[in-house]
Amino acid sequence: MRIAGQPYKIFFFLLIIIFPFVAKAASRETIIDSVPEFGNKKEIPRQFEKPILTALSYFPELKNVHIVFKIKKARTGLATKPDFAGVFQRKDHRTYIITISNETIDTLKPLLLQNLTFEQQVGVIGHELSHVVDFNSKNFPQTIGVGISHVSKRYLDKMEYNTDRICIQHGLGKYLLAYSKHVREVMHVHNWRGSDYVNKGNGNGKYERYMNPDTIEKTMQEMQTH
Repeated sequence: MRIAGQPYKIFFFLLIIIFPFVAKAASRETIIDSVPEFGNKKEIPRQFEKPILTALSYFPELKNVHIVFKIKKARTGLATKPDFAGVFQRKDHRTYIITISNETIDTLKPLLLQNLTFEQQVGVIGHELSHVVDFNSKNFPQTIGVGISHVSKRYLDKMEYNTDRICIQHGLGKYLLAYSKHVREVMHVHNWRGSDYVNKGNGNGKYERYMNPDTIEKTMQEMQTH
């Protein structure tokens, strides 16, 4: 009986050793297979492929929108803007640039995409894609108006708050919540008005530019989304 049972022991031992690698490969294959569906007309850095594709899966209206994800040194962790030339074109011919910072000041390093958990990454990417949804809903004069309005801090407060709302409407509330909690924990603030206010001693205590965790939870309950 011992001799007869030995092959089975060897089989199960090999299964235990090999299974994690097979599972990882299968998971990777799933991500790659999703590129044609969610990665159409998208330029995605391979190191952030999974969170970006996951976030994109919540935005079917962006399926045929050209979005370029660029990695570069920048103070802000992520930022979105229309490509300047595309502003003058029809909506279906526009290109949007989402900049992902890989280097910033020490205080802001915990907010870099590379230092976030998967859920937090999906949350902040979802916020940026919500900007694309908002931009892409506007015609040329409206887009120019948005650019001009950026000089107003109160306008930016309202715009970013509404962008979080768009993100939650698309079902990314739990991811946005994870990111929102992380920001407030590492930056030691209640209200977060953005990286431009870090080390300036003002602007983060009074205005809720980006939704606080309790506001996100309340909005999710009102919308009955997750």
